[in-house]
Amino acid sequence: MMVGNNDAAVNDAVIIGSGINSLVSGAMLAQKGWRVLVLERNDHVGGAIATRTEVFPGYTVELLASWHPLFLGGPAYTELATDLARLGVEYLNTEDPTGVICADGSAILSTDATRNAATFESLGDLDAWNAVMSDFGGKAELAFGLLGTDFWRVNSSKFGWKAWRQMGRKALLASGAELLEPAAPWVDRTFTSPVTKALLVPWALHNGLGPDDASSAFITKAISAAISMGGMPIPVGGGVKLVDALCAIITEAGGEILTGIEATQIDVSGGRAHSVRTNNGVTYPARKAILASVTPQSLYLDLLDPSNVSTDYSSAASAYRYGRAGMQIHLALSEPPQWTTAGMEKVALVHVLDSMDSLSESVNAANRGFLPRRPTIVVGQPSTIDSSRVPEGAGLLWIQLQEVPREIRGDLAGEIDYVGGWTPEIRDLYADRVIEQLTPHIANISSCLTGKLVLGPADLAAMNVNLVGGDPYSGDCRVDQYALWRPLRLANGHNTGIKGLWQIGASTHPGPGLGGGSGYLVAKRLRERRH
Repeated sequence: MMVGNNDAAVNDAVIIGSGINSLVSGAMLAQKGWRVLVLERNDHVGGAIATRTEVFPGYTVELLASWHPLFLGGPAYTELATDLARLGVEYLNTEDPTGVICADGSAILSTDATRNAATFESLGDLDAWNAVMSDFGGKAELAFGLLGTDFWRVNSSKFGWKAWRQMGRKALLASGAELLEPAAPWVDRTFTSPVTKALLVPWALHNGLGPDDASSAFITKAISAAISMGGMPIPVGGGVKLVDALCAIITEAGGEILTGIEATQIDVSGGRAHSVRTNNGVTYPARKAILASVTPQSLYLDLLDPSNVSTDYSSAASAYRYGRAGMQIHLALSEPPQWTTAGMEKVALVHVLDSMDSLSESVNAANRGFLPRRPTIVVGQPSTIDSSRVPEGAGLLWIQLQEVPREIRGDLAGEIDYVGGWTPEIRDLYADRVIEQLTPHIANISSCLTGKLVLGPADLAAMNVNLVGGDPYSGDCRVDQYALWRPLRLANGHNTGIKGLWQIGASTHPGPGLGGGSGYLVAKRLRERRH
């Protein structure tokens, strides 16, 4: 497939991969007159944005990523909003972004402060919630700024100086310790209700962390605050609308999107990357920059000739670690899901779990290679926001599991016989466990089921080469592989040590999530450079 009209002129930038970071960077560069070429090995663009209408006839299904709060609330959207609106991207939102059902009860986190006050008062945690939001609110600009700072630029020191002036030395040092605190001890110290804890802590999972991992408290606070203020926006018609618009920005400027073309080598001479070879026998030169949205191992150990990679880079890339796997279950229903807990039928994303203890157990089990006994189930309901995604009167469930072992050593429940890797049989048996555990909460989940699609770790890895072993975040997100140390322990950021070659994507800072952060940071830097 070819999109655009790329003539014989040399491209200013060649981008490997077409995920959100690639398309954001390509669109931002195109806005400034760069000729951009995007190379995608699959037959469709979008990376983890995989909108499909053929899975269940009449339904629009997001196979992987679905929710856009990080993008809509981030700098990439601000930069591109005018063009995106011109090209027909429209976002819808909800007052009921998330909720929880656990053994001790249920609760909904709203964008309405009055409703939240009533919820936390009923749980006995209103004063604690207000204190957390007040404290975090005073630091919100710094907190979100930290997640979006390009640490490797000279002007990043301005961020540190701003924090110093705003907080003072002692408070800043105390905040450093706060940044590293795990979520479990924080919620145990802060809140009394097990429902409050179960409502908030699962959000650390969406950044690849468990409640006992360092920095998971900070992530829990940041995401909870973002959702309570910004909701859970999604584009009308699915993420493909955003993908199409970003592609249009690139092609309108004379750029090109090629699919079914796999990059096989990045050519380097004189210490500078100058072209990309592909599996179709064509070499694509880049006048100004090459951006690779790949994993560190793919970049340093596969795409680059060993003679162009220093020992410290190849060693660090070899040591890069992948995290737990994920699983997606998509269910088409002939009618909307009938929740046995009032109010959940309107909630965009519901976490179903026993307790924070079961969450901790499941994360640790998956980390050690065991299928969880009582997994934390993420139940998304996109049609509660965008009714165009289902036939009239129908329902759709987008179910995600984030406590899944990449390699199976056993089953914590002792029910599934392990006979090898992630076979379709084991995948489907585990999906049956998940649906069985949802049945008491969604009365018609079986009786009104008209279609089911299960994507296990092997399926995710086959869909996207960056999801190694089914890891949805393209790398372990624990603190030694995050922020300054993402992607490599060398603290090199997006700079590969080779002139003109930059790494972007979920394996790089600011990490995974549908925000386009790394693409934005690199494009911003390139637009300001003299070439």
